[in-house]
Amino acid sequence: MKQFSLTMVTLLALVSSNAQYKPNGYYISQNNDTIVAKINFPKGFFGQNNFTNMIEVIESNNHTNRFTPKDIKGYGLTDNSNTYIFLSKPTKDGSLKFLTPVYLGNKASLYQYGLYTAGSGYSMASQQVFYTFEKPNNDYLFLPGRLTNKFKKELKNFFKENANIQQVIDNKLKYWLDMKKDLLEIMEILNK
Repeated sequence: MKQFSLTMVTLLALVSSNAQYKPNGYYISQNNDTIVAKINFPKGFFGQNNFTNMIEVIESNNHTNRFTPKDIKGYGLTDNSNTYIFLSKPTKDGSLKFLTPVYLGNKASLYQYGLYTAGSGYSMASQQVFYTFEKPNNDYLFLPGRLTNKFKKELKNFFKENANIQQVIDNKLKYWLDMKKDLLEIMEILNK
């Protein structure tokens, strides 16, 4: 019975890890053309997907293409009535990744992506969030999603030309549970 259970779990893992997941979506070419396509990528045993480094699309003529963040400007998809958008933006190490827009503005924008580490045995799974702040002149600030004095200092320095935001940053970003809400409020004030 043990052998049968182990075989079934292994078989389910193989079938599930080879399953393809194809939500409706689109991608944006380097020429700013929006092409309707199905987004095709493998879905892992526990549902993990890598949205940041590569996508495979199936266009209406059933032609399949693979794109990295260097190839296209971004993509979007709809899954269970939720819409997800990913834009090709730089990260701290200089590479491009498909990042999720948190706030898009005419004076400043904020993007994020996460690294996920699966746990095994007694270790827990963990998630690390990274933020990319962008100004219209293509200046970028890259910060890990850890609320530290360095985070606040670098954010204030990046937006030093805006005297109003300095006080807002000092008054916000005190509790990590409020970090995303505080960042959204900061971005709203910056873009007024």
